[in-house]
Amino acid sequence: MRRGIIAVLLICAFVVLAAYYQANITQHLDYPREGEVSANYAKYVGQNVTISGTVAATDVGSFQLKGLYGTYTILSSEAVQRGDVVTVVGTLQPGHQLRAVAMFVSPWLLSELVYVRSFIALIVLVVLFFMSWRFDWRAFVIRPREKRRDRDQLSERKVE
Repeated sequence: MRRGIIAVLLICAFVVLAAYYQANITQHLDYPREGEVSANYAKYVGQNVTISGTVAATDVGSFQLKGLYGTYTILSSEAVQRGDVVTVVGTLQPGHQLRAVAMFVSPWLLSELVYVRSFIALIVLVVLFFMSWRFDWRAFVIRPREKRRDRDQLSERKVE
């Protein structure tokens, strides 16, 4: 009973904290993000903003960045490749242009390796879990596996 109450309280605390974070995240950012910019573009022209997305096309001195709410022309001589994941901090200009002040580029291969690494870690964790635990289908619970030494001692006691 006590465990259930504690679990419910912890879940409620997590939900409240997550809702607070979601409601107040924009007040704690250094620069407005694409969601705020797209809602009121004219308000942010001339200010520094943060836009993240995938490089859609490259050109000399600029590239096209496809974000969640639109495509932006990034004015920068930084070398990027099509498909790279980029976060740009820069001055917003009219016509969905952004003059880059700072950029963080992650090649598409590194972005994809995050998923591969997570999948491998999941497999390792599942194997480690099932080496120490087993599912009891009769009681429909997860139980610790008996150690081989303990099983041998039990079988010896039964024989005597």
